[in-house]
Amino acid sequence: MEPYMPVTVLALYASLIMVPGAVLALALGLRGWLLVAAAPLLTYGLVGAAGSTLPLAGVLWTPMVFLIVTAAGAAVVLVVRVAASRSGRVRSEGAPALTAWGVVPHLGTALCAATAAGVGIAVAATATRDFAAVPQVWDSVFHSNAIRYIADSGESDPAALRNLNDPVTTSYYYPNAFHVVAATVVMITSVPVPMVVDLSVALFPGILAVGMVALVRYGGGRPALAASAALLSCAFTAFPYDLLPWGTLLPFITAVALLPAFLAVLAAMLSWRDGIAIAMPIVLGVGGIGLLALHPSGAVAAALMSIAMLVQRWLAQRPGLGELRSLGLTAIAAVVLGTPLLLASARAASGPPFDWPANLTPANAAGQLFFLSHDQPFPQYWLIGLLVIGLLARRAIRPFLWFVAAGALFAALFVMTAAYENDVVALLTRPWWNDRWRFAALWTLPAILLAASGMVAVRDGMWALLERVSPRVNEGKVGLLLSSTVLAAVLALVAGLSDGLYMSRNTDRLAQGFTDGPTVSTLEEQAYDELAQIVTPGTFVMNDPYDGSAMMWALDDVRPVFASPVIALQELPTMDPERRTLFTSFNQIDVNLGVQRAAADFGIEYVVLGEGLIAPAGDHAPGMLGLEDVRALELVYDNPDARIYRIRWEDLTAVVRG
Repeated sequence: MEPYMPVTVLALYASLIMVPGAVLALALGLRGWLLVAAAPLLTYGLVGAAGSTLPLAGVLWTPMVFLIVTAAGAAVVLVVRVAASRSGRVRSEGAPALTAWGVVPHLGTALCAATAAGVGIAVAATATRDFAAVPQVWDSVFHSNAIRYIADSGESDPAALRNLNDPVTTSYYYPNAFHVVAATVVMITSVPVPMVVDLSVALFPGILAVGMVALVRYGGGRPALAASAALLSCAFTAFPYDLLPWGTLLPFITAVALLPAFLAVLAAMLSWRDGIAIAMPIVLGVGGIGLLALHPSGAVAAALMSIAMLVQRWLAQRPGLGELRSLGLTAIAAVVLGTPLLLASARAASGPPFDWPANLTPANAAGQLFFLSHDQPFPQYWLIGLLVIGLLARRAIRPFLWFVAAGALFAALFVMTAAYENDVVALLTRPWWNDRWRFAALWTLPAILLAASGMVAVRDGMWALLERVSPRVNEGKVGLLLSSTVLAAVLALVAGLSDGLYMSRNTDRLAQGFTDGPTVSTLEEQAYDELAQIVTPGTFVMNDPYDGSAMMWALDDVRPVFASPVIALQELPTMDPERRTLFTSFNQIDVNLGVQRAAADFGIEYVVLGEGLIAPAGDHAPGMLGLEDVRALELVYDNPDARIYRIRWEDLTAVVRG
């Protein structure tokens, strides 16, 4: 069978993200921009709820199960919606109160969203060498092998990912909705996992752009603001591009990209007319489960932003009984659908905190954030100019002051994380792993809207000047066409002045996470290909968790002992005894019976060692040092970047393997 082309896999991946949620959204009565934006959010919610529940009944995940779950979910919500409508107690008819947009604004906004999506695809394609590059960053190893594990086993329970490195841990939980959807792509196409990881990077700007449009549409903004925000969704380096070379934080990036869609659903629910809609609380509840199943910190960010929206709304007008009932129904829907995820998240929250060093001064941190130059030599000057104009003008952004306030909160947390070390900072930033890069990403969402407001202000200024020159310019269809042309000119001007929305800058930044080594080089890939030919199926290969060799599983379906890098101080105390013994003492296999038994228990026949190390590791694991001096190891493959040894079990007579 001919291998799938990346463009075909990209289309399939996008369809798997969009179509199940769109089917559910249609059954719930969503239409227009809200349907398109909410579709991926609902898909991940569906996957999160089903993926954590089906294993309780012994059901393994497959593409057919995904199809059945989608059909069953749509049928259930349709029945609930119809039954609620007929009962007379809760009406499902009606629609959100919206200002009508014409055909031209809709088409123009769609064109801007499509442009942002296209730029995102082009940036990812170039940075990943046409989606063929192996991601080189610490977290990418875990995410790649999590996808491989689910694709091979069908285990969709988030707790099942403990089998990568910590099978004896009883309280393990890692949100896996991203991995389950990506694994479904692998199940259908059998393409290498790194290709799927690379392709996922291409989808983020488009998802964000559509979500920004929906947020502006249902939050009371103008079409010009929606179009501008959509176009700028691919321009800011801080999101999503910075997060990929920093840590390849794929589930978190997906959750952040979906935050505007979640907030758009909330805004639509609050503005609904003609009674209480049963559909919207279900959408919001399933969407919340989707964020939780992607990354709990995404759900926390959504909660904080939602509170900010409610505060601005309720300061302007007292909340009605209908709003309170809708929010209550949302909470009930989230609890009913997501109980396994909620319980698992609560247990995992009691784990040890993580603390990154605070190595900036407050002024330096604030400057890097607001000048859009975090860990970059130069600011994004054109975006900064638009941000300043947006702040000064304020007219277009006024309905979204709550969004700006939430962004200010995340900006403050960024400065605190980057510049201060104390218990209060550790407590406040714990849901986000005390990681300032994540706060920079969250601040970027309101920054996009502020910059878009600046673009609208420039357009309004140009239009006011035209009206002075020709007072009748705003009359009839010609006026609408001219108005749209002025906005298009502003958008095109910004895109041109900013080097195609900072396309080169963002490509260079993204490419830093997809180099040829040091984590996995082309020569190391050749060694993994060799292992796939000689390793007995079902056995493990001894590897170093710090040299990137764990990627042999994602690349060639060869199972490593260590499937991801190890944070030794945190993980060794809870690691299963056999792995711990191999980590610390494998190089003593000649004389250490405990090492021999541990290796025999894993069925290890071969050992691989790469030359490169995955940052920030400074050396190989203790048990992998000096392998060239171990008598029981026979070198069977060697290239400048990797070596493969065979264990001469025939010389280790002290152990009976079986």
